[in-house]
Amino acid sequence: MQRIGIELHGVRLNLSHNFDELLDYVRHLLGPDVRPVWESPDLEVTGTWRTEPAADAVPFPHEGGEEGFGKRMRLSQDELVWFDTHRDKDLQLRFRRQGATTSFDVDYWYHPTAKKLARVPDYLQRKFFTLTRYLVHFPIAWHLGRTRGWVLVHASAVASGEEAILVAGPGGAGKTTTCVGLMGRPGVRLVTENLLFTDGDRIYPLFEPIRLTDESLALLDERQLGALVPLGMGGGSKHKSLFHLPHDSMDTPARPKALFIPRFTEQGFVKEMPAGRASELLNASNRLTLELNDYDWYTAALDLLWPQPGHAASQLDVLRRLTGGTSCYALGIDRSAGVSAVVDRIVECVGWAQPAVGSTL
Repeated sequence: MQRIGIELHGVRLNLSHNFDELLDYVRHLLGPDVRPVWESPDLEVTGTWRTEPAADAVPFPHEGGEEGFGKRMRLSQDELVWFDTHRDKDLQLRFRRQGATTSFDVDYWYHPTAKKLARVPDYLQRKFFTLTRYLVHFPIAWHLGRTRGWVLVHASAVASGEEAILVAGPGGAGKTTTCVGLMGRPGVRLVTENLLFTDGDRIYPLFEPIRLTDESLALLDERQLGALVPLGMGGGSKHKSLFHLPHDSMDTPARPKALFIPRFTEQGFVKEMPAGRASELLNASNRLTLELNDYDWYTAALDLLWPQPGHAASQLDVLRRLTGGTSCYALGIDRSAGVSAVVDRIVECVGWAQPAVGSTL
């Protein structure tokens, strides 16, 4: 079984897996965040890939001490086995503590139909991409939430210096296209196009490849395209290509200057939004996002095993602090007017009103 070390935001994780092809995918996907195996990791993750069902349909043996907890779990003082994750019945999880290290076991049974493989040629890579969340991103995000109070937010973000603009909303709301358009302004860099962390005062990227459509790529000039590192691998999402950003452009936390919550309208506009309303919309958008919905289920199981009084309330407090200290706006996007009109409204609103690089977006 191969083993690699990973480090994200100072959290050290060791990953072992019995399927070399999946581990190679993770190694390539995470790129500069891969390290040698840690002697004393914060988290230890073991993955198992099967093409045959586990004996008795449960890959984790009953070692005694655990009792049934509802229909889908076994629970003891320091171990939880989740043998029916509901969202994906082929995925089974185990959480436990071994000394000072928190351990996660991820078991997946791969058995797609021929019809599924014919319809989705990169189905294997898509499964790899999804499992990377359970193998790497979810454990680290949970650890950051427990140790630093960080919260995941479904938003795209760009920064200029230490100031950041966030565009938050459900999938398809125009977040990525708007932020890619903002990259056309001098000195503006992309922080993330999908998920970010916040402690309520600053934002931090979730180090994962960015996913761009051909339409978004067409908005970038030669200089901006040159900053993207193509991964040349599938699995991210339908009709999207995967890229790395230079790590030196992502390492510095940024302070939110403005938060925009977009929706498509007949006429474009920017309108101030009360912080309380923005916080509720941000929370609702998170709950409507598949990745964060999966993450909420995942952390709920961990909360059953190791409850931390006040933790659930503190997560909402982080979102309230974020919106309370940030100028919040409703953003009306008139698609017929093009991306440049949206970008012009945003930069004028926040005071980044410099001429865009190139003529139109």
